[in-house]
Amino acid sequence: MRKRIIHLKSISKYAFVMIVICVLSACMPLNDHDVNTELFKDKESMKTKTSELRSGMKKEEVFEALNVPIEKFDQLSTLQIQMVLYGNSQLQGTPSDLENFRKKLMRFEGYSLPYQSVKSDGSFGFGKMKVKKTGHNLILLLIFERGKLLKASVEGQHSVNEKEDQYFWNNILKTGVKAAI
Repeated sequence: MRKRIIHLKSISKYAFVMIVICVLSACMPLNDHDVNTELFKDKESMKTKTSELRSGMKKEEVFEALNVPIEKFDQLSTLQIQMVLYGNSQLQGTPSDLENFRKKLMRFEGYSLPYQSVKSDGSFGFGKMKVKKTGHNLILLLIFERGKLLKASVEGQHSVNEKEDQYFWNNILKTGVKAAI
């Protein structure tokens, strides 16, 4: 009889360990990263509103059509405007050519609005966690020339689908630090 009781105790310990392993290996939501998602119903809505903008529209008309206040946007630097319009190209030419190009760029005004929604799910392994991120990471770019719309585009990752391994203890430390702050 005594042997049977000991055997049942070891079974319950084994069952407990199996339950813990099953729970830890389950897929669970981690953190969501949302930026400006309250401004548009979804990414398709943002792309649709942007496609309705026409070159030559006044700045006020553009922000009214988007139904987003200008204060939500970040203003682009001259270098960022150059990269939006011409790509990451190297400028070459005489000093006077470069000065003329700089003056031309000064006529432009640019704005950007990040639009992100990335969901993370993770499953625990032994010492590591497998994290899967899905969603989108977009940016709405508006370039104006002398107060009239020159270019409007939505750029970035239209579909985020990433998998990565993260060490379990690093995530615990990050979570603890965020909770303490």
